[in-house]
Amino acid sequence: MIDDDRIVGGTQASPNEFPYQISLRRLGSHICGGSIYKSNWIITAAHCTDGTSVGSMSIVAGEHSLSIDSGDEQYSDILSKTEHEAYSSRTQENDICLLRLSSPLSLNTKVNVVRLPAQGAETAAGTNCVVSGWGTTSSGGSTIPDILRKVTVPIVSDATCRDSYGATSITNSMICAGFRLGGADSCQGDSGGPLVDEGTNLLIGVVSWGIGCADPGYYGVYTQVSYFHNWVVGIAG
Repeated sequence: MIDDDRIVGGTQASPNEFPYQISLRRLGSHICGGSIYKSNWIITAAHCTDGTSVGSMSIVAGEHSLSIDSGDEQYSDILSKTEHEAYSSRTQENDICLLRLSSPLSLNTKVNVVRLPAQGAETAAGTNCVVSGWGTTSSGGSTIPDILRKVTVPIVSDATCRDSYGATSITNSMICAGFRLGGADSCQGDSGGPLVDEGTNLLIGVVSWGIGCADPGYYGVYTQVSYFHNWVVGIAG
């Protein structure tokens, strides 16, 4: 069972702790996370937007509670979407999408951009990264939390991840993170959201897929952003 992802084993984030985090909405309801790349560009997962019309999507930046307005929120409709031309819904390869906003965000301490790693940069196994989102808090759960949550997970090597999922399932454009014994992971509703290096604050991954959530022996699989640096810059500058 391949699940779209959520935070398991984490804690509530502080308000605006992750100013680059956005909530992607479909017809007003939260469906995925995303990251602010520029004031008018969002990075998310292609599987979040695949088959969904631009007109039905919108984003909220500066969000903390999904139900209570703090006054820090900024809203925008989507002008266009660019899913990676080689995205595969079967294998989840190249699971990345750029959303162009119809109205640019006003950047401040509570709504701000995330930086990208260099093209081809590798993140060492053991590097601690933080993943955030409003996804469900248990494997198979359907209720999403109201408050943004976060969890710290270490990067694992491609070889270790392939031992779990099979040699052909984990491609060079993917990166894995989590614990062999499970207990902490992203989950349904976190998809498209950020995996950020705690040391450098670079956007290492986009929440993509996994088997279960925080299940022993299976890691969270993310789109490896460094693999797509040039693709992002070529479209969004």
